[in-house]
Amino acid sequence: MSAGDQKQEEHRHHHHSHSHHHRHSHAARVRRRNFLAASCAAVVLAAGVCAGIFYQAWEKHQSYQVTAENTYDASSSSYRKITWNGEEYTYNNLVTCILYAGVDSTGKMEASVQYGNKARADSIALVVLDKYNDRLSVLAINRDTMTQIRRYSMTGNDDGLYTSHIGYAYTWGEGGEVSCENLCEAVSLLLGGIPVLDYVVTNQDSMTYINNLVGGVTVTVPNSELAEEYPELYEGAQVQLDDTNIRAFLQYRDTSEDFSNEGRMERQQTYVTAYIETVRGMNTSQIEEAWDNLADMDDYMQTSITENKYLDLAELVQELEFTDDSYIQLEGEDEAGELHDEFYADEDALQELIIDLFYIRN
Repeated sequence: MSAGDQKQEEHRHHHHSHSHHHRHSHAARVRRRNFLAASCAAVVLAAGVCAGIFYQAWEKHQSYQVTAENTYDASSSSYRKITWNGEEYTYNNLVTCILYAGVDSTGKMEASVQYGNKARADSIALVVLDKYNDRLSVLAINRDTMTQIRRYSMTGNDDGLYTSHIGYAYTWGEGGEVSCENLCEAVSLLLGGIPVLDYVVTNQDSMTYINNLVGGVTVTVPNSELAEEYPELYEGAQVQLDDTNIRAFLQYRDTSEDFSNEGRMERQQTYVTAYIETVRGMNTSQIEEAWDNLADMDDYMQTSITENKYLDLAELVQELEFTDDSYIQLEGEDEAGELHDEFYADEDALQELIIDLFYIRN
């Protein structure tokens, strides 16, 4: 995001303006091929395996406007006990969360002295490993989700929280650890304050590496959006994705169309499901080899995952139940904003989802 876009968006949200009658101009969609993801499966392999609840009620979008004096306390324990619809719930301490994000940059990923104007997180997913319920879930989060994110000045001063697209949480940092942790915080805030401590962030150049870590993935193509340019990628076709088509499958969309991210997310879901099943079929030596091969993509990945944690998580992924229903997308509505598409999560559905994923009824 350019500095001009940041200022325009900051001005609009700071004054609580949410007019959605303007369509995107063609100029705002110059690029046809924006990066969406190396997919959340990358978290499971490249990061974790390769690699309360809205406090009684979620306030309306305007209430997200807060100042630097009222910033988010990451050490807060208020998420541990919550009440919803008259029922009391306790946070499930046997849950491990790993955030994955794919950002729209190429080349070596490096922090810089200057904050802001960094890549945008185009793909965001939370891998939830739940030993209490013996299940693995992948929560896909639309990059256009409107929620609280922290902004920084160009010199790194904390300017507090404001409402914007969640994908810009990475943008406001320094392109390194601060950007990654800023995105973790934004996802945590969206999900009622639950801890999001581990992350994997990759960029556009990582996709072929991630796919090759498991020897390629075979998918059933869910739509025909790419068939004109890639004839083999028609709806219903079974295709093994490789270096020639993996970026097309995960990345491409028609930016001249409103909400074109939806079809791309559909392909992502197909890939993630197939990728995780591939990982679950790997033996110990293959898992260890995948970690060794991650060194090839060091320049294109940022992660908090250590080798020991990786091996533990890889084993856990193979033990937990994973089905087609384990891949979850937030319910809500798309709206055409002044600069970019905007997604608003359904508040009740989101609260119920948070309870299902992270809480145990007393």
